[in-house]
Amino acid sequence: MAASLQSFRFAVRSYNCRYLVPQYAAKSIGRGRELSTTPRKWKEASVDEIEAGLAKIAATSRLAAEYLRVSKETDEELMTSDESSQQDEEELRQKYAARQQPYVLPLRRKRLKDTFMNMGDPEPWEEEGMLDDDHDDMPSLAHGELEQHREMRHYARLAAWEMPLLSQLAKPFQPPTADMPLRFRYTTYMGEQHPAEKKVVLEFTPADIPDLTDVQRDKLRKLSGVRWNPEEDIVKMSCEMFETQAQNKRYLGDLVDKLLAEAKDPTDTFEDVPFDTRHHRFKPKLSFPEEWNMTEQRRIELARYRQAIADKDRHLELAEQLIDGIKQIDEGLAKQEPIRESLPDMLLAARRPGAKGKRVGVRR
Repeated sequence: MAASLQSFRFAVRSYNCRYLVPQYAAKSIGRGRELSTTPRKWKEASVDEIEAGLAKIAATSRLAAEYLRVSKETDEELMTSDESSQQDEEELRQKYAARQQPYVLPLRRKRLKDTFMNMGDPEPWEEEGMLDDDHDDMPSLAHGELEQHREMRHYARLAAWEMPLLSQLAKPFQPPTADMPLRFRYTTYMGEQHPAEKKVVLEFTPADIPDLTDVQRDKLRKLSGVRWNPEEDIVKMSCEMFETQAQNKRYLGDLVDKLLAEAKDPTDTFEDVPFDTRHHRFKPKLSFPEEWNMTEQRRIELARYRQAIADKDRHLELAEQLIDGIKQIDEGLAKQEPIRESLPDMLLAARRPGAKGKRVGVRR
């Protein structure tokens, strides 16, 4: 019964009072407004007005009187629960304030004594209040060893699982033809990024360039300047101005095209310009002096001397006067056996590596 009355009370509170329009409303004689932009305003009855109206009819209506009684009890319960919730909130606030530690100013750093442990330390200071080191972590050197071990295992996996797959991409070697006189050299660090891997080196021989005359080849050598090696007749140049190898290779290719176009220009053949080899240092190629070669007479003398030494050793061996080193070593080792047997056990034990002698107490 109480639950039904309480639901009825909430329904009454949420009820919106509306104006009742009579069924037969009187119409005005004059002309009305065709359009109205302002809605009709009405005032919603408050909860106090509704309860005042219910109190008037409570004497005659049993349901209204029961509703007022249940409403009063519900308000008292809500007030009691609000007070208890406020008390709980205050207790939680006090517990939280008790858990929070008060703000403590940082402690002053103290200087340690100069000992062997902090010898050479420019700032031997210690922070007070620091946590003790449990020594449960590895040092930086140990972490470096582990990182190196991981790297080795990574490359071992690559060698075991991925390197065999490269055999599918293998191509037979084809030597360069006459139409390929340029040789490019690259630098790689096996997948690692390095600032030197963008460098590209180009080498070519002017004599291998097709469709050039001797005069044009000489002009190409003169235009190459210090990049031409006169001993090997090789022009060597490199480029690392750009970020990628492809860009540097393209730059070198365009540079060679410009050199060839200038070498083929018939307006000036540079025949009156001599070759400039001041940039190259010619290293003398030393050869064995002809005077130091062994003469035939010296060879005969050495052969006679060696033959005489061999004959002398043979005569000493027949007379048993030649000392055999291996035989002497065997005899010396054989003599040590009886000497070792005659020594007492204490001396033998002391001579053994890692052996400890027996401790003997001596009275004084």
